[in-house]
Amino acid sequence: MKLRGKSFCKLVKDDVLKDDLEAYKDLVRNPTYLCLKCGRASNDKNSLCKPEKLEP
Repeated sequence: MKLRGKSFCKLVKDDVLKDDLEAYKDLVRNPTYLCLKCGRASNDKNSLCKPEKLEP
């Protein structure tokens, strides 16, 4: 399953993150965004419900 374009909250709810663990690891490696709703971090803002850019 392709993980890009779906929020982590939705992916956790649907229990699909474990199906493609390597793709998930790629999304959370070197995060540039933080979700203000759930606190997750990602390098793809589309993976988060309420993304906020992390400052370098």
